[in-house]
Amino acid sequence: MNQQSQLSPMVGAIDLMRVNIEVLPLDALQAHASQVLDTIGALNSYINSPGPRSSNALRNAMWLVRKLVLHMARVRDLINAYTAATAVIASAQSAGAANLAPGQRPFGL
Repeated sequence: MNQQSQLSPMVGAIDLMRVNIEVLPLDALQAHASQVLDTIGALNSYINSPGPRSSNALRNAMWLVRKLVLHMARVRDLINAYTAATAVIASAQSAGAANLAPGQRPFGL
């Protein structure tokens, strides 16, 4: 009897778009990306499922899909920026460590 209540994909989409993704660390950002993709899939299933729905509900679901696709583009850009920054730092540290005198630490650490 321990059932968790599942939010509708429309409510979930609104909640996902309110997250401040600029402050999330990389692992949380990747988890957020997975949630966004799952919600887009759920909204597409809702749009394409048979059964009576109002035109307003369908229009709202399609609008939320478009908003989530744009949000996902920003999330992917941030993930790529984190990855690129990590590669640049690792490259700079390895290049700097090769030119250091014995006993010195890279970047003064």
